[in-house]
Amino acid sequence: MKPATQIEVVVRAVLRNGPRILLAQMKGYDFWFLPGGHVEVGESAPDALHRELRDELGIEVHVDQLIAVSENRYVLDDEERHEVNLVFLARVESRPEHSLDPRLEFRWFQTDALINLDIRPKALATVVRYGPAGNEMPLFSDDLGARKR
Repeated sequence: MKPATQIEVVVRAVLRNGPRILLAQMKGYDFWFLPGGHVEVGESAPDALHRELRDELGIEVHVDQLIAVSENRYVLDDEERHEVNLVFLARVESRPEHSLDPRLEFRWFQTDALINLDIRPKALATVVRYGPAGNEMPLFSDDLGARKR
């Protein structure tokens, strides 16, 4: 396994349309995640979210508030990854119809269909399914316990 060499900063959007929420999936994988992407050097988190959703879906978003932060370490394709996710509530004027990125699929899910869906990072699944809890912003960690050396 190739070890992680950096911490990635990732922005994600909770986009709702009535009782539905928009999720993304990498083609060939069976898990879903909130749309968004990486923050580039010199770019603010909201600007990165605007750029990623415009590039991936051709939509303009209105970024509202930061609702969750999640630190996550995982292995994908035999490569260790370490990321910090900044999750924002966001709104869109028009409903995206299809992905502009050939590696990604996007789908609107009814809220009640989320309960059995594999949503990652797992620590954010509660925020995806039920929304933020009250005024307190949650800080989550996945798989960040003591590591064996």
